[in-house]
Amino acid sequence: DTSHEHSHEHKKTSHDKLGISNFVYKAAIPFSPGRLLGLLNQWPVPIKEDLNIEVLETPKAVYQFQEGLDSDSPFIGVLRSKGFCWMAPTKWTGLAEDTWRHETANYWSHAGKHFGIQTAGKWWATLPKDRMKGYFEGNMKEYDRILREDWASEEFGDRRQEIVFIGASIDQKAITDALNECLLTDEEMAVYRKEAEKVYGAAL
Repeated sequence: DTSHEHSHEHKKTSHDKLGISNFVYKAAIPFSPGRLLGLLNQWPVPIKEDLNIEVLETPKAVYQFQEGLDSDSPFIGVLRSKGFCWMAPTKWTGLAEDTWRHETANYWSHAGKHFGIQTAGKWWATLPKDRMKGYFEGNMKEYDRILREDWASEEFGDRRQEIVFIGASIDQKAITDALNECLLTDEEMAVYRKEAEKVYGAAL
């Protein structure tokens, strides 16, 4: 089928010309919800519902920017992004406390104009390992894989940032730097540990 071969070659050529690539952003520190929201509010919005290889041949032309925002956003060219993210509580006690963030995994999903961060159940690390193992009695390979690949730290277990970015000529360093600015600082992490221990005890 020569038409199929031609289509495949065109797609391959387009990918090569535009530098389609991907990388996984990883961190073992929670995001500040406020700082992350500020960054996401500056995300360039594509004019079309879905971005594809052809429209990205002139990448800046397919985005609209809010007044005053930088058209050199590190997220220009990102076709898709998805993965798990960890949010820090903004208030540990009193009205509107959101300590649930400490226990709750979030799923980051973005494609074209569509972007969302939704809760995705609890992190495995909220369970003692012997209880966690009970969920994998028939599939110990998966249990071992989680401990090997998803356990970002002994302190906080599988709580982590793990988001894959796919796009055309994406700037890995710029995206990484922008997201790193949203992570808790050392001082904020010290407060996090102290407050989490108050609420959850030694088993964070």
